[in-house]
Amino acid sequence: MFGKRYFAIRERLAEVVLAVGQLARECGGEILDPVTDGSFLKNLRKPFIFVVCGEVNAGKSSLINALFAHEFCEVDALPKTKKLHWYRYGAKVASTEKRSMLVQDVCPLDFLRDFEVVDTPGSNASIEGNLAEIERFLPVADLLLFVFPVGNPWCADTWQLVARLPEEQLDKVGFVLQQSELRDEEDLKVILGHMRTLGEQKTGRIPEIFPVSAKLAMEAKMADPPLSHLLKKSGFPPLEYFISSKVSLNQERRKILREVSNSAQEVLQKIEERIEERSDSLDSDQRFLAELEDEVDLRREGQAISLLERLSGMGDVFFRQGQIATRDLGRRMSITRSLISLFQQEKLPSEIERDLITAVKEAVEKQAESDGVELVKSCRNHWKTVEPRIRENLGINPPNFQQETESLAGTRKRFMRRLGRSAKQAVAQLKIRGTIDLKIDGRRMVLRRYTTLFLILYTIAGVLGGFGIATWPWVFVMMATGTLGVAAIYSKLSRKAVCRDFMEGIKDLRHSFADSLAGDYKDGVREFYLEYGGLFEIVRRRIADQKLLLEPRKERWNDLFLELKAVDQEL
Repeated sequence: MFGKRYFAIRERLAEVVLAVGQLARECGGEILDPVTDGSFLKNLRKPFIFVVCGEVNAGKSSLINALFAHEFCEVDALPKTKKLHWYRYGAKVASTEKRSMLVQDVCPLDFLRDFEVVDTPGSNASIEGNLAEIERFLPVADLLLFVFPVGNPWCADTWQLVARLPEEQLDKVGFVLQQSELRDEEDLKVILGHMRTLGEQKTGRIPEIFPVSAKLAMEAKMADPPLSHLLKKSGFPPLEYFISSKVSLNQERRKILREVSNSAQEVLQKIEERIEERSDSLDSDQRFLAELEDEVDLRREGQAISLLERLSGMGDVFFRQGQIATRDLGRRMSITRSLISLFQQEKLPSEIERDLITAVKEAVEKQAESDGVELVKSCRNHWKTVEPRIRENLGINPPNFQQETESLAGTRKRFMRRLGRSAKQAVAQLKIRGTIDLKIDGRRMVLRRYTTLFLILYTIAGVLGGFGIATWPWVFVMMATGTLGVAAIYSKLSRKAVCRDFMEGIKDLRHSFADSLAGDYKDGVREFYLEYGGLFEIVRRRIADQKLLLEPRKERWNDLFLELKAVDQEL
């Protein structure tokens, strides 16, 4: 079809501008320009109007049919065109009389989307209003084809119509000598020479005239495959090249292309500004998120700074339970229990250690639970300061602290159990049992000796009494009783010494105990703030999603910019 280069550029531009419009809508509808919202297609895709004039039976309809390789104009030996027929595209075939001398014919032919054809009655036809209606189309025509029959190319009416054309319309004119198959080459040269002279007289310029045979051209195009040699013989290739050049170089249409391209570039500039604004906004959001995360880090660091005080509290817990264990140790080292323990396996050190481990574990868990409540409260208080800032800076509703941090209750329990296990292991590693084992074993050995001496003396007293000796039994009984008293005094003093040493050991170990909890305490606090930091996921996700949208838009913008530049070079 004619003007392939022009239509290729036009379609390329249309695709680019539609893509620009789509990108503009994604970036913000307020930056849309009329040229990008689809209305530009009406002017950009406005069909070319071809007006074909000439005298009666000059072969105008045959020429039109041959040019488009489709018999849509009625052809007959007798004049069939008595009104102007305006052929346009339509989904269904229809014919409507628009004015007394104008009929609009609608046909579902694809080439009519780009080319509308006006077939006129003969310029020499005696039809009232004929020339007036033809002249109404001349100013809007993109191409005027004046068709002359080879038998009479001197028709005065047609040449007078040519002579009345304004200077600016002469660039749209083409002269066709039809039915060339009826004359030999020499005759055609003579006729063309006379026509050029006449054309120069009427227009002031030497016209280019195309001798053609619509009959041969139609035969060539309708053959399967098309007959290229016959088409060449018909003289159509030069005429079709001429028409294509007029289409491709049409200044009004190319002006529309440039206007559309310029408007699209302006919209691209607005899109670029919007993308840059959005990029800056996302960078600001990123900085805002970093500020929030820094605040959380500072609060976590603040908890780490107060860790020594809190760990000191854990040492106090250990010390208090050690005091309780010391009292229990003293109670269970009474003289009576001590003497009874001489006759059975000693379990006191292991029992004291086990009870201390259990008591310390429970006390530490209770303290950890209290600390966990404080940590949750600290996070909640911070979130109250964060909520209004998220609304103001990001324009989104922040998540509900209570709903989104239900998992903090689980974190608090894990924190409590973590420190409970750590306390249990810490007490066990202090080897308290080994410390009191040696002292209690030494005490038992001394008490065992006193008890043995008591029993020996008492036995001797019994034996002497059995032999009837009056004085000595009492002496040995008194010695045995004295031994028992000394044992009681030693038991009391040694019990105090053991309890004192045990308590001193507890005092010495309280800091070691607290230090042994430091690692788990830090990890527990870190887990709290990691869980709390999950509340900021909505901000991270929003920024990440927007950045994922922005990058492809940047790439599309760059591609469209380069494509528009390429179209400009084509223009």
